[in-house]
Amino acid sequence: MAYDAQEVEARWQKAWADAGAFEVEVDSSKPKFYCLEMFPYPSGSMHMGHVRNYSIGDAMARFHRLMGSNVLYPMGYDSFGMPAENAAKKEGGHPHTVTHRNIASIRADQERMGYSYDWRRFLATSDVDYYRWNQRMFLMLNERGLVERRMAPVNWCVDCDTVLANEQVKNNRCWRCGLEVLQRDMAQWFLRMTEYSDELLDELDNIAFPENVKTMQRNWIGRSHGAHIDFPVVGSEAVIGTFTTRPDTIFGVTFVTLSPEHPLCEELCAGTEWEADWSKLRDECARMSEFERINMLKEKKGVFLGRYAINPLNGEEVPIYAGNFVVASYGTGAVMAVPGHDQRDYDFAERYGIEIRRVLLERAGDDPDAALSEAFEGYGPMVNSGRDGFDGLAGDEAKDAVIAALEGHGSGYGTIEYRLKDWLLSRQRFWGTPIPMIHCQACGIVPVPAADLPVELPLDVTFSEEQSGNPLASHDAFVNTTCPSCEGAAKRETDTMDTFYDSSWYFMRFCDASNDAAPFDRETVDYWMDDGVDLYIGGIEHAVMHLLYARFFTKATRDAGMNAVGEPFGRLICQGMLNAPAPFCADCNAEYHVDNFGGDCPTCGKPLGTRSAKMGKSLGNTISPGDMLGRYGADTIRLFILFGANPEAGMDWSDSALEANHRQMHVIIDAVDSALAMDDSPGPMDDWLNARLRANQRAWREAMGNVSLREGVMVSHFEMLSDWNWYRHRGGCDRATASAFLKGWVPMLSPATPHVAEEFWQMTGGEGLLATLVLPDAGESVGDTAVLARETYLRNVIDSARNLRGLAERHTEGEISRVVIQTAVAWKAELAQDAIRLDSEGFDFKAQGQAHLKSLEIFKNEALRGEIFQTWMTMTTGSKKKRGRIHTWSDGERTLISSGLDEAGILAANAGFLATALDVDSVEAYSVGDGEDVAGKARVAFPLEPGIAFL
Repeated sequence: MAYDAQEVEARWQKAWADAGAFEVEVDSSKPKFYCLEMFPYPSGSMHMGHVRNYSIGDAMARFHRLMGSNVLYPMGYDSFGMPAENAAKKEGGHPHTVTHRNIASIRADQERMGYSYDWRRFLATSDVDYYRWNQRMFLMLNERGLVERRMAPVNWCVDCDTVLANEQVKNNRCWRCGLEVLQRDMAQWFLRMTEYSDELLDELDNIAFPENVKTMQRNWIGRSHGAHIDFPVVGSEAVIGTFTTRPDTIFGVTFVTLSPEHPLCEELCAGTEWEADWSKLRDECARMSEFERINMLKEKKGVFLGRYAINPLNGEEVPIYAGNFVVASYGTGAVMAVPGHDQRDYDFAERYGIEIRRVLLERAGDDPDAALSEAFEGYGPMVNSGRDGFDGLAGDEAKDAVIAALEGHGSGYGTIEYRLKDWLLSRQRFWGTPIPMIHCQACGIVPVPAADLPVELPLDVTFSEEQSGNPLASHDAFVNTTCPSCEGAAKRETDTMDTFYDSSWYFMRFCDASNDAAPFDRETVDYWMDDGVDLYIGGIEHAVMHLLYARFFTKATRDAGMNAVGEPFGRLICQGMLNAPAPFCADCNAEYHVDNFGGDCPTCGKPLGTRSAKMGKSLGNTISPGDMLGRYGADTIRLFILFGANPEAGMDWSDSALEANHRQMHVIIDAVDSALAMDDSPGPMDDWLNARLRANQRAWREAMGNVSLREGVMVSHFEMLSDWNWYRHRGGCDRATASAFLKGWVPMLSPATPHVAEEFWQMTGGEGLLATLVLPDAGESVGDTAVLARETYLRNVIDSARNLRGLAERHTEGEISRVVIQTAVAWKAELAQDAIRLDSEGFDFKAQGQAHLKSLEIFKNEALRGEIFQTWMTMTTGSKKKRGRIHTWSDGERTLISSGLDEAGILAANAGFLATALDVDSVEAYSVGDGEDVAGKARVAFPLEPGIAFL
């Protein structure tokens, strides 16, 4: 076969497309398999990170087709968003133009790679045919009370000119541009995701997400059990509500702290000497983000507000402070401060001279009046409560008693708080889904009627780099409209939706992408989404954004009766990074652009080294898929990607490894050519090759089914080839056997290298397209174990003899020309066979082993009893191993691979082959009984007699 990758791959891609090989519909007679990668943002050409992601998904889609599943494997583009808007500003064009140009580029690359998508289901979230359903479902969520518009302090990115959700702020910086965010109070649209806090948290126990993803979501939801406690303000009707997870420390409260932006602050200190200090602290905090105030404060500081609050359980008056470490949006924006048992409060109290009181003991018997050098934050018995019934209580008992007292007093209650906040949906950008709401002076905010959808983005907007803000706000034809309630003049909402909204339900639209009457049909989505997307592949960076939003959305649409499933993804695979070398400064712990290779660090001036880093445009260490396709073809790239590492692991780009995989492709081609050229010549190796095919198919099915793609490719592209070469090396050359082997092997090649596999399938006379084949289960033959064991034993002997040859050559003056192999005495083989049989029957060796051994005929030989007992114990206590389905037992001298082996006979029958393999004139094999003299002489004759290597 003359292999022209460009011609072969283009020809089979056309054949698949012409046949509609990957187009699927609902078919309840088949098991379904929904395979999906997180769809890409069309920011330009496809990069190698995409190639890895899609190669994993395509291999699994093709595998499950071979297994007989009805496979849904779609592709679309997450095409709304700020980068297209910024690119349009630079070009003086329109985001629509930029977006669709990039989509065309990426799709062409995907098609050239041969990915088996059902392209009829193509969608782009910026197309009105998609975002009209965003708007319809927004109205549904609004009707169900899950939409709310309210004033709120929000994260504002000056560079992106828009609001960000909490999940989109990373280390106090915008997730998109990296600029530090600011805090602003604005009227914003929210989705009430907190209504599903408990279900989002509890269902994590029942889904197949990686544990690190589950941990990230649990921490983000942050459910805390505790108590709400009211502290009345002295001389006022005001009450300060606080939340604490430690109500057992209430008697240690020595002050109360409000966030500087808490509405009570101004009320408490207005017109007093304390107002100026509070105002200064409030303005300082307004310039900081929540992240900074929670995680990055260099100093915790506050101001006294001149007022006092009353501890509801002991009646004490405690001072009220405003503190920069308390954030308005977390809890109630107020905390009861217990410096004796919270280190943050301890540090604050020390700075401002506030009492630090011990109300919990670290250990029973400690002095309750001893001063504290730091806060004790653990649990211990209560002391110094000043009320009967509390001292001595600890842990949950103490918490419950305090909560009961608060509830009885009417000043508090047990409750639960969450870190999770409602989803801030508004974005002050053009390139997103318009929020279908209308502002009417007479009627207030009115939803756009469903019949009037979609609200389309105008395409006659001009973009320039000097422009700021949302151009929708100045587009009169868009903004000015009629109120659907009173028919008076009104204004459209000009905020657009966070683009994560688009990706929160796209997987359901894929199920029924051509539906023009609804987002999707209930029966159709329930078929494809039963137990969720079966395999979802994407990056760990989406753990608390996309994945959390999609889980919420699926539960909301379920409760609206649109679908049955509540969890969108059955199994999640977070693929590892694809890395390539980049200049690195160890002192600065930073990577730099590849243009700096061989130079000095731009920051500190020291010579740069090299480190493997994630491929990215910022470092310039990317590899163009187009260049690699032109040199090697798609199949070689796919083989390199899949064999380089299992999906979850990171992997390094390697030109030499890519070249090695290209050579492996040609070796496979040569093997197929040799198989097709054989004549009819049955031989003893035919049964072995057939047995190896069956064993390898079982191992391959298991590995691929577990998404262990590296192990699967090792079997299909390396071990199968190795077996074929051994068969040929051992004299196998039968046409019928080779044909059967190819019919089983070629389909195994297709998930990783589908084009060349399709070519092989045609060459071998396979029926129809390999892409649509259902691979029969090869099963297992009763005689396979013994057939495989004999050949494995022979290969092990060769390996051992080759390793021993060097030792033998050092102990003899002449050339090694003869090998003598001694195998164990026959009774040891029989004993091992008996142990294997008993093990297969579930025999209890510990309880019954010695009695069984004593019942054996061989045990009557008193002279051998010690050796028999030692051999038996070695076999049955820790030396048992498994290699696939072949049992191995070691008796301390050699290994019996399977029952029924006559080792000396196997070696004698293959003496000629062994002599060739070991490069000697002759090979002799003896059991102990047959070769006592040779064995005895060999054991004592070091240096060996010239010409004899003893194994």
